[in-house]
Amino acid sequence: MHPTIDQPLGRMLSFLGKGYLHLLRAKLNHLDIDRNYYALVLIESHDGIITQQELAIVLDTDKVSIVRVVDYLSEKGYVQRVRKTDDRRKHSLILTEKAKMALPEIKDAFSEINKIALHGLKHSQIEELTETITKLKSNITENIHSI
Repeated sequence: MHPTIDQPLGRMLSFLGKGYLHLLRAKLNHLDIDRNYYALVLIESHDGIITQQELAIVLDTDKVSIVRVVDYLSEKGYVQRVRKTDDRRKHSLILTEKAKMALPEIKDAFSEINKIALHGLKHSQIEELTETITKLKSNITENIHSI
């Protein structure tokens, strides 16, 4: 059975992503958020301050989606928008104390679920998987407007 013939690659990857998110949500079900965990990790990695536009670039997503992410995290008390003094059109995103307290557990959950997902794979296989995913993304990105 050849996976690219029997079912679309996108379906297989979607199933993988949904399963990963299911495990992540189960691990973090006591938090009052059920998505956008990685956005919090990225904000923290930028010393807890990043603009919405910068977050969109790092997440490789559009501005409208980022507004939804930030609205959700802001409503839940994890992120605050602060208008930049040097450019009033831009907002910095700042982690709240609530987010700072949850982040160690969120990072631990990512690590634990990565271990579950990668169980039984050798280090070389994990490196090859990473390279393969990067190549798939590149192939799709290069051809996104040509079809």
